[in-house]
Amino acid sequence: MSETFVDLDAIFHQALEETEELMKLGFDISEPCLVTSLGWYANKYPEIAERCNKALLELIDKQAATTPPELVAAYSEIDMDGF
Repeated sequence: MSETFVDLDAIFHQALEETEELMKLGFDISEPCLVTSLGWYANKYPEIAERCNKALLELIDKQAATTPPELVAAYSEIDMDGF
C-alpha cells in the first residue's frame, strides 16, 4: 500500500495567496469569526501550523498598518446593540 505525498510547501503557499486575496477583497482577517486558509490548514496539518500562524500574524499586522484611520474609527463605532 502506498502513502499519498502531501506537498506542505505548496499547501502553505496556496493558503498564503488565498488569505492575501481575502485582504484585497476587503475582509478583516483579524476578525475571530473569519477562518482564513492559513488558519484552516494550520489546524489540518500540524506540521505547518507554526509557519501558517506566523504568516497570518504578519498579514494581520500588515493589514492593520495599511487600514485608513477613518475606516477603523467607523468600524469601532458600529452600534452592536441594534444587531
